[in-house]
Amino acid sequence: MNNAYILQTKQLTKKYRGSNVLNGVSISVRKNTIYGLLGPNGAGKSTALKIITGLLKQTSGQVTFNGKQWTRKDLVNIGSLIENAPLYGNLTAKENLEVINTILGLPKERIEEVLQIVGLTNTGSKRVMDFSMGMKQRLGIALALLNRPKLLILDEPTNGLDPIGIQELRELIASLPKQGMSVLLSSHMLSEVEHLVDDIGIISNGRLGYEGKYHSYENLETLFTDVVRKLATQ
Repeated sequence: MNNAYILQTKQLTKKYRGSNVLNGVSISVRKNTIYGLLGPNGAGKSTALKIITGLLKQTSGQVTFNGKQWTRKDLVNIGSLIENAPLYGNLTAKENLEVINTILGLPKERIEEVLQIVGLTNTGSKRVMDFSMGMKQRLGIALALLNRPKLLILDEPTNGLDPIGIQELRELIASLPKQGMSVLLSSHMLSEVEHLVDDIGIISNGRLGYEGKYHSYENLETLFTDVVRKLATQ
């Protein structure tokens, strides 16, 4: 496998009750870039991400992390926010981080570092139950960043956010490759990722119909629509 990539999947397949939710999906995520896995709802994006993060086991196919076949030991280098972050509503942002930090046995200074990264240093004694949805999403990312992952995986990270929350989260995600991190994010909202991603993969009906570098002069909506329609006829 090419060591220019932090993550590659090869012919990743997942069957549920005899039908393929994923059908031979092969993607390649370059180091220190943002990769957008795009597709309609129900396309198979979340299933692929859950396999990569060890939440599901593939029926067949391979996952390679940092040039070697993926094992559960690689999870120490993978941070993820899939569905809702595991937050304690009665605790502050710092206290939530302290719980995970203690479990991972990390230095206490890391808590202040990740709060700084996600812009939550001024939340003080405010409990998480009183946070906005955007603040909760950023805290979820902070939890995923504690262990200094080489790869951060985000599944529909802007779901339920207002325009300001979306903009703040977009700026946060854009800053991560400069810190030596790769980001793999899924989305069905093209407008939220087109100014953010370096590479895209387009998936529909469990199959990958397109993968390549994304150029800002391209019409992403047209490309997306063409690929999804083509996959629907195959």
